[in-house]
Amino acid sequence: MSLTIDLTQEPTHWVLRLAGDLDYGECASFRMSIDRVLKSQPAATIVDLSDLEYLDSSGLGLLLSLSKEYGAQGGRLVLVTNETVDNILSLTRLNGIFSTASSMADAVATVSEEPV
Repeated sequence: MSLTIDLTQEPTHWVLRLAGDLDYGECASFRMSIDRVLKSQPAATIVDLSDLEYLDSSGLGLLLSLSKEYGAQGGRLVLVTNETVDNILSLTRLNGIFSTASSMADAVATVSEEPV
């Protein structure tokens, strides 16, 4: 299944929704969306992966890159995950690297919190 990407700008955060398969063949379009977020530097971004059906190492690498670059800019990044993504993050031991939420409401609450 091909990847669909939807980027919306809310007053307090941006939402990047991905659905389908995030694999090597789809990484170029995802990288363009990442670059747009990084260039605009919103205070917080939620990456909604709840409709993602497949995630390979190249897609995971882009998520890591986004996390590292975004964190260096002082932005807050939260991933909304599903069981598939949770399993991949756990298997690769990256679940401690990302801030995750099980729903969009939880992610919005997380990015709305004052930074510690």
